[in-house]
Amino acid sequence: MALVVAGSYERFVFGYRVDGLPSSSSSSSSARESGAAAAAVNHAFTLDAHLTQCKSVAARGGFIASGGADDLVRVYHHNPDGALADLGTLAGHEGTVQCMELHGPSSSTEPTRLVTGGQDGTIIVWSVNAWDALKTLKAHRGGVQNVSVHKSGAVALSSGADGCVAMWDMKRGRVAHKTKLKVKPELLSFTPSGTKYYACAQSRTTITSAETGAVCGVFDAPSRVMCATMAGSDALAVLGLEGGDVVGYDTRAPPTKHALRITKAHPTRVKGVVVPYDDHDAGVAMGGPAGGATSLVTASSEGVVRLWDLRVAGKGGGAASARDIDEPVAEAEGGGRFTCLAVMPCALPRAVADVLSAERDARASDPAERAARRGEEKQRKLEKARAKAAMRPARPPPVKAKRPSAAGETADGGDDDEREGFEVVPEGGGGGGDGGGAPRVEPRREPKKPKKRERAEGERFGGDELLVTRKPSHKVKKSGGGDGKSYEETATAARRKGSGVKKKEASRGFGKPSSARR
Repeated sequence: MALVVAGSYERFVFGYRVDGLPSSSSSSSSARESGAAAAAVNHAFTLDAHLTQCKSVAARGGFIASGGADDLVRVYHHNPDGALADLGTLAGHEGTVQCMELHGPSSSTEPTRLVTGGQDGTIIVWSVNAWDALKTLKAHRGGVQNVSVHKSGAVALSSGADGCVAMWDMKRGRVAHKTKLKVKPELLSFTPSGTKYYACAQSRTTITSAETGAVCGVFDAPSRVMCATMAGSDALAVLGLEGGDVVGYDTRAPPTKHALRITKAHPTRVKGVVVPYDDHDAGVAMGGPAGGATSLVTASSEGVVRLWDLRVAGKGGGAASARDIDEPVAEAEGGGRFTCLAVMPCALPRAVADVLSAERDARASDPAERAARRGEEKQRKLEKARAKAAMRPARPPPVKAKRPSAAGETADGGDDDEREGFEVVPEGGGGGGDGGGAPRVEPRREPKKPKKRERAEGERFGGDELLVTRKPSHKVKKSGGGDGKSYEETATAARRKGSGVKKKEASRGFGKPSSARR
């Protein structure tokens, strides 16, 4: 069972399950009957992925990625049981994400890199699982339209709006070779073997050697090429055309005749062609026209996905054996206006599935391991809490006052008043009122240190310490006499010596002396 992923103008990403793929062992005469009875295309999911139209999709090893005109890349994971997990959003481009590709060491392992090209003219290499932007390459002026990574991962191809084709050294992250073509290529990709690459411009498809740069073949389609694929082998090139037809060319035969043709595969232009396969290790089933794939999935702008059995177009690879395919073996309707297409097996790669199965069995069969893992998790949480508490500033512990007994003594036999820093204050205003309340313990407050002026006044009145601070009701001033004594000193001396003491002026209270008023 294979999974076909399609992006649409309506911002959605659709998924379709393809069941009952034709086997390469079936004969061409019974291909239509056996395929029609077993094959089916069913809607699997719909993802509200982007804010606006989706322009590119990629699928490999259980991972699904989509790029939109909202400058974002959305990443998902598809499990064999059909469950989907949203892995997040990648933001790095400043324009529409027009192309992308997931790459891995082999088709039987999970991908390790996601390569995306944007309208901002850059190519970004992302790491799978960590989803970090490892490298940003300035590629083409006017935007990157296509990107394709060699199966070795050492080099990559890109084409842009500037009409140039660039070959990148992916180990060093720089351009190894760049050339400008007379006609701007609209599609560009490596062949399955990696020794060649094909470029489509308008209705012409050119196959070029990746090692020497020599042109290996040129094919002219009846109308403009909208999509293309060469999955399975380098022998068969399948093209989706603007008028709704699908044609295939044998790259080993003269370019004048096609190896297969599906007339009016769709009423409108074909937006995607992919070769489905249901086994990562076995790859694409071979045995179709020109020795290529046995099945094909196409999608168009009217929202229909169709499965075709290519074996009815003849075997042997010769142009004379080619004939038209009339009807699909299965189809699914109800999608959006598709813009792009990608395919991968529904099941995870066998190596990945074996590892996950072994881990799951080990966790389920070993209770001691589960208990140890829970203990380790608990210990990590405890250490984390201790480290967090150690970072906080230390606070002094609050002092708890002991409630005195009825006899006025503490629990340890000492007097309450002897406790350092505390004093007993009876409730209710010091015993007033009902007088029945129990005494309460309050902190003893140290008397404030007297100010400089207050200390001077205390020493003046003969006290060692000013116990009660009180603002005087009058100002002490010197009398108008020449002896320099104040009125209080003069009056005190008069009381001691009697009436014989002569006063300079009659007393007029604590006001200003009469001499001052004159």
